[in-house]
Amino acid sequence: MKKYSLLLFDLDDTLLENSSWFDDGLIQTLAEHPLTKGMDEKQFLMNIKQPPRYLIDKLVSGELNTSEFKRERWKSALDFFDVKADIEEIDQLESLFLNAGMNYISIDESVLHLMNELNQHYEVAIVTNGLYDPHQKILNMGLGDIFSKDNIFHAESLGFRKPDSRMYTIALEAFKKKPEETIFIGDSWTHDVLGPMEAGMEAIWVNFRGEEKPTDHTPFAIVSSIMEIRDILLRTGIEKKL
Repeated sequence: MKKYSLLLFDLDDTLLENSSWFDDGLIQTLAEHPLTKGMDEKQFLMNIKQPPRYLIDKLVSGELNTSEFKRERWKSALDFFDVKADIEEIDQLESLFLNAGMNYISIDESVLHLMNELNQHYEVAIVTNGLYDPHQKILNMGLGDIFSKDNIFHAESLGFRKPDSRMYTIALEAFKKKPEETIFIGDSWTHDVLGPMEAGMEAIWVNFRGEEKPTDHTPFAIVSSIMEIRDILLRTGIEKKL
């Protein structure tokens, strides 16, 4: 039977299952900042979470860095309400949102217990495209002892994003692992299943949305919650931390 020794995790909507921190932080920000008080919160939230496609394309291509993308996303959302803001005001909104949102991220005892168990059998790391500081999220989640800055691979600091193959190989090289020794775990079919599998890894798809497989690829497993990986990884005899 094949032996695996490295688990690579996505963060948002995978280890950090509840993404309500974003919604709650944004709603608090809208209520507190003079530019946005009284705005339709649901509409603004939709505009922020579904920015124009051209902005996403510019972020993926590298034409916009993360900070520039965030500013343009705020600007686009404000434009919907015919509100003009300068860079300083947009940066104030972003700073207020970041502080508010991070305060809504807290320890999930079930995830903490899961990761403590897995860490006894595997080496673990995070590979994320997230726009916001993954290390701060990890600290707020109580996982700082498991995931140090050295085993968090963040697209913003690396200069490329999943599914760019370099996102996966840089993690493998850091742990001196081969793809066939590695399982990637995440919620995005493109970033966390297809990309890793094409790089030679196995993948577990955290399909909490209940979607159909977009391609014919067959991942190692499909689960509806991160908690379901425990039985797969600890009770099938595949674990072996080298």
